[in-house]
Amino acid sequence: MKKLLFTLFLLVSLQMLSIAQNDIQFSNYMFSEITYNPAMAGNSGTLDAALIARQQWFGFDQSPQTQLLNVHSYVDQVSGGVGLSIINDKLGFEHSLNVKLMYAYQLRLSGKNNNKLSFGLGFGMINKGLKGSQLIYDDINGMPDPNGIYTNTSETKPDFDFGIAFNSDKFCAGISTTHIEQPLAKAAILYVPRHYYLYAKYKIKADEKINIIPSVKVRSSEFITQFDASVIMYYANKFWVGASYRLDDAIIGIIGVDITKNFRVGYSYDYTSGSLKSYSNGSHEIMLLASFDVSKRIIPIKTPRFFN
Repeated sequence: MKKLLFTLFLLVSLQMLSIAQNDIQFSNYMFSEITYNPAMAGNSGTLDAALIARQQWFGFDQSPQTQLLNVHSYVDQVSGGVGLSIINDKLGFEHSLNVKLMYAYQLRLSGKNNNKLSFGLGFGMINKGLKGSQLIYDDINGMPDPNGIYTNTSETKPDFDFGIAFNSDKFCAGISTTHIEQPLAKAAILYVPRHYYLYAKYKIKADEKINIIPSVKVRSSEFITQFDASVIMYYANKFWVGASYRLDDAIIGIIGVDITKNFRVGYSYDYTSGSLKSYSNGSHEIMLLASFDVSKRIIPIKTPRFFN
């Protein structure tokens, strides 16, 4: 029994350490790309908002909990997209708050598919805190751990992202980096290292009512590289159902529906397939999306509900 408990503790500790040193993880990444690429701000020509709440490893005490809010739109006066991203993340006794403003310059390209190249910058702040008073350390030779954190502490730093994105009627791809000001080779509880992202998605029109959109996303830092692949089928521009696979981590089911002309709701469930599959009850994620036509159509809208 002691060996089982020790093994479980070790697995959870290693998983939580990797998460603590990395950007947030969420399964509905294809619905809110500005979270990791500011070049996607205002790309649809509508005012779009996404609210996502994630409960990871359901059943574990002090398991990760994440909430994010993204709002973005094309603004004629600045000839580009502007956006706001707020991420609140809690993992055990660690807490972080990341707030960013974004601007994306959009360059129209020649062609019949509304080709567009965007360059985006995100700038803001990130606050990370740790309840050191709640941590328990083993004494080393009867002395406290000299590297331990014994008091509640927090630190706020400036934070910058940069990204490039290509959009057309059927294809979208982007490359970006978050936390530009941070190094790759070093991470600590009070800050997150630089990350790199690469993603793409493609719309396949199966018939008049069915669109199928496969997508991939790669996220990497020196500490970990994560690969996601998904396929989502949309029916009559009102319902969607799909599945994703996160390498060595989870198999994911995704569903969603339009509840009004402007609002959609979605849900995903992660079935843990990695080292914690015998202990975790999976992860839950719920999403609310809103889209409003507020532009003057300077940039054509290309199915903003499903491919923006």
